[in-house]
Amino acid sequence: MHQEQELVKVFLELTDKVKSIETQLKQISLNERNPLGDIYLDTDEVCALLKICKRTLQKYRDESSISFILLGGKTLYKTSDIKEALEKNYQPALNS
Repeated sequence: MHQEQELVKVFLELTDKVKSIETQLKQISLNERNPLGDIYLDTDEVCALLKICKRTLQKYRDESSISFILLGGKTLYKTSDIKEALEKNYQPALNS
């Protein structure tokens, strides 16, 4: 019983984080339209958005969990790729 409550709590926290990220991505999209059709974020912006450290983001790149662009020594991420990675790794609630 306690384990199920913990799972529900973790799921709700993850759902809130995904909603928060989606809201932030929408806000970025409204504020910073790119003439190329997508929005590009640097490492610091992605870390802040996902609330992770740079090492974790590097791990995601190493594992090919998230797509990125390496251009002249700068790493960029498309917001659509970030959203895709989140959706691909989404874990739905377990039906008991």
